[in-house]
Amino acid sequence: MKVAISPSQKGYRSAPGLFRGQLVESHDSPERLEALLAIVTDGGYTVCEAPAISRSLLESVHDVDFLQFLEHGPEEWHTLSGSTAPLMPNIFPTRHFPSRKTPHPLAKAGYYLGDTVTPLAGDTWAAIHGSASAAAHAAELVLAGDLSAYALCRPSGHHAHTDMAQGFCYLNNAAIAAAVARSKHQRVAIIDIDVHHGNGTQQIFYDRSDVLVISLHADPAVAYPFFVGHEDEKGEGAGEGFNINIPLPKDTGDAVYLNELDRALEKIRSFDPGMLVVSLGLDAHEADRLGIFKLTNSGFEEIARRIKAVGVPTVLIQEGGYTIPVIGSSLKAVLGTFR
Repeated sequence: MKVAISPSQKGYRSAPGLFRGQLVESHDSPERLEALLAIVTDGGYTVCEAPAISRSLLESVHDVDFLQFLEHGPEEWHTLSGSTAPLMPNIFPTRHFPSRKTPHPLAKAGYYLGDTVTPLAGDTWAAIHGSASAAAHAAELVLAGDLSAYALCRPSGHHAHTDMAQGFCYLNNAAIAAAVARSKHQRVAIIDIDVHHGNGTQQIFYDRSDVLVISLHADPAVAYPFFVGHEDEKGEGAGEGFNINIPLPKDTGDAVYLNELDRALEKIRSFDPGMLVVSLGLDAHEADRLGIFKLTNSGFEEIARRIKAVGVPTVLIQEGGYTIPVIGSSLKAVLGTFR
């Protein structure tokens, strides 16, 4: 198995964010990437440096003005404020305000940044551009004939919408991989096994029938992102029936999870995609500090075995997983099954 990564991801340290009422260092640390990379290196996987993603590919997934904001928003903010502080919203469009774009950097922050744990700094663009490049390159490797490839993406992407960053995510790496796959295949499936619902991925493909999106995640009644990820969200228009949410209760363990995974994989088999994109969150592990599931390393190994058994060329896109002592062992269990 080949592993795609971009050098621009390394060393990036996200600015602190407001998390549960406190200003804290981001859970998405550079040490997290190094822990994952160590598994790849020690396992003898072929590491490929991803070429820079094209602007046209980014614009096939994301709004042009949103991309402009991600790239140049911090500079606009620093010029206006005279401060070098990261750009973070202090007001959001709400159900009582029209979601109208205005030119002030703080207004743009409220419009394009969906929470207070996803600040935008001057060095953010290079890191997220590299993360998206890794996702695109991994998909290209599979299009070229590899049965599977792993994109070591950091920052993650599945909470990123067409025009909104959220949940440590800025560009939707899984959606970008699917866009690459769609250049060859009529149908592509995405299965998201992160403990949190892939709300950005759902939004991007919600009205489309060419990309099947399935997410297994903690019930939004008790977990982020709270407002979306319910079972009755099935897609709309042409996409009706092509979005499947499987919310699971707190403390879900291996047995329950695997039963629901089988149901999801049967849907994928029926859809008959040309490529399968896996949003590989490792935060469903029993020891993850942000997760509320109880999956074990053996559980992750079996998840990978069952996904591989679908028999579809597969791209693994790294999503969550924030407890550094355990994410390596979870990744090792997954990659060892695919190699």
